[in-house]
Amino acid sequence: MSTEAELKQLVVRRELHSPKSGLAIVLAVIAVVALAWIGTESVLAALGRPALLLSPSAMAAGVRGLGAVQPGVLIGSGAVLAVIGLILVIAALTPGRRGRHVIGIGGTAAVVDDEVIGSSLVRTASTVAGISPDRAVAEVGRRSATVRLTPVSGVAIDRSAVERAVAEAAGGLGITPAIRTRVAIDTKGKVGG
Repeated sequence: MSTEAELKQLVVRRELHSPKSGLAIVLAVIAVVALAWIGTESVLAALGRPALLLSPSAMAAGVRGLGAVQPGVLIGSGAVLAVIGLILVIAALTPGRRGRHVIGIGGTAAVVDDEVIGSSLVRTASTVAGISPDRAVAEVGRRSATVRLTPVSGVAIDRSAVERAVAEAAGGLGITPAIRTRVAIDTKGKVGG
């Protein structure tokens, strides 16, 4: 693989995946606040001053008193902590995803927001359906896109024509990874154009 192709692949990957810095910052702030509180309580206890919330001796007594707590409460607390830990491990191991796709034509590639793809699909669907673009909404996910249409009251929309046009529009964009399209038409129309 040439260095130009590697660079292109690196840039595309960087644009598609979000960093985990937000989660890391939140966890770091929580840890710093907790350690600062424990440190402050320890210093206050050493100086003989009253505690802000709990003195170190009260904290130690609370830990020693865990044996007297009912087993159901301990199991419930442990389960909650285990779920929080599992969520953090999953968040650490899975890549973050931005709402973007790669549109490649030939040897070039462009990273495009999902909103741009959705806007293109809405334009196509509304034109084929003969409705105003503000009567259509698109939701674009990693592997699928759904276009929702609200027809004018009393006017039927040719679902198969819209589905075919939306699928062709999505296919013509050269989206990577390819997306599966779906068209949903509201059963109740609205009055007006």
